[in-house]
Amino acid sequence: MDTNTAIFERRTVHAFNSKKVDEKLIYNAINAANQAPCHRLTFPWRFYSIGIRKRNEILKLAIDIKSSKKSLDENSKKILKDKFLNPSHLLISSQILNKDELIKKEDYAACACAIQNLAISLASSGVQIKWSSGEIIRSKRIYNILNIDSTLEEIIGFIWVGYGKILPEIKRPLIKEIYKQI
Repeated sequence: MDTNTAIFERRTVHAFNSKKVDEKLIYNAINAANQAPCHRLTFPWRFYSIGIRKRNEILKLAIDIKSSKKSLDENSKKILKDKFLNPSHLLISSQILNKDELIKKEDYAACACAIQNLAISLASSGVQIKWSSGEIIRSKRIYNILNIDSTLEEIIGFIWVGYGKILPEIKRPLIKEIYKQI
């Protein structure tokens, strides 16, 4: 699939089936992510592929976090279980921290570009992702589970990878609404 088609067909998917994505596609997508532009050549992005044992630990953490706010019934727990265990892959994306606030902001933009490259690469092979953040990525426990030093790296998201059950239709704004010639 050509690049423009992949960009136009890329969708955020919220529910995945359990079909496995070929590891070569994951590797190629990480390689594409690594080609992202970045200011000052800092290359601040890091990606971790999370195995099933760690995914189960993260699932327990997610249940604990959700349960601390409201009681979870069995159906809610099943939804969380499907979310964490159904997608073929769970990647964690992090950013190497820089003490300079401007560079840190530029580095976050570079990480977003890397994740978009990853998404487009996978979309070109019919694979979807969901980039997700939320309270769980700020939990001290997630850093412990993943053995990531939070003084050196900041988790910026979970990237669920797989084949979507339902591909959403998106109504985008008209170009004349987002693009002006001055």
